[in-house]
Amino acid sequence: MIHAPDLPAPPPPPRVAAPFTLAEAVHCFGRDTVAFQALAPGMRAWSDGAGAWVAFADTGQAWLAVGSPLCAPEETGRVARAFVQAARAAGRRAGFCAVEDFPRDAFFERVPLGRQPVWDPLQWERILAGRRSLREQIRRARAKGVRARVASAHELGGELGASIEALASKWLAGRRGGPLRFLLAVDLFYRPSERLYVVAERADRLVAVLVAVPVPGRGGWFFEDILRADDAPNGTVELLVDAAMRRLAGASCGRVTMGLVPLAGPLPRWLQILRRLGHNVYDFEGLRAFRARFAPEVWEPVWFVHPRGTNEIVSLWDVASALTGGHPLRFALRAWTEGKRRPLRRASGG
Repeated sequence: MIHAPDLPAPPPPPRVAAPFTLAEAVHCFGRDTVAFQALAPGMRAWSDGAGAWVAFADTGQAWLAVGSPLCAPEETGRVARAFVQAARAAGRRAGFCAVEDFPRDAFFERVPLGRQPVWDPLQWERILAGRRSLREQIRRARAKGVRARVASAHELGGELGASIEALASKWLAGRRGGPLRFLLAVDLFYRPSERLYVVAERADRLVAVLVAVPVPGRGGWFFEDILRADDAPNGTVELLVDAAMRRLAGASCGRVTMGLVPLAGPLPRWLQILRRLGHNVYDFEGLRAFRARFAPEVWEPVWFVHPRGTNEIVSLWDVASALTGGHPLRFALRAWTEGKRRPLRRASGG
């Protein structure tokens, strides 16, 4: 049994008498897994002036949106076209990253980015019952003295917050090529009262943390980051996920995802080639295998949507530029060079 603080309270209903703010639009219309990231520090935002919003990153060549436009579903096509026109007026290409449910529109086409695993926390006990390996890993962590608990937001201002920050810094330092940006940035502390923090501790020392953010439009949660210390006992991550799933099941949450696994699932041939060429730079298969370990109920497709006629390779280059701070080749070369000195680290989150 996990004794823990209540889940973060949902924000008040958005105003309807005046145009939405960006935060209100996220909480009312944010159906994509990445919707909460529209509120991340450094993200730019465009509005149509009538309450619809698009959060985006500017690479210098393109405006890359965070998921679909934040608006009523029937308005998505209109708002998306207006955003594209605004980008073109600024001398930029435009696209929508990590989109899950974008209406068919003759103005746009989509490129598969990969798949994301989805669970129903209310079915977690059934999943565990059918996965002896999961149960054994959880048992191992507990036998080594690891305990998982939900942390309250006010703890983050003290010793726990400092420990999480130190763990994140060390984890990021071990990533090939350096930290990623945009939708893969690790930023654990903005709007903390709306997040779920599950920590794993051993002898009062932090050994791992799981940070989840809401997906308001679906009443679900996104396990955005799962970070562990190098000396965390086997099974620590499984124990964290178990604690988070049980906590959300207790709150009657019916949807959890760990987010996009890039280049997973069926792909056009040119993306299959890219996946093979890039395996020494980014551990696509390791990330997919890690998430598959938890027996997701479904793997959902995730897309990049761009105006019809835009070259797909150019679109993917724009995405890579946003993720690497404008230097995809430099990042790839650095990651490849570092890979010669140390083995590829299995991905677990971030």
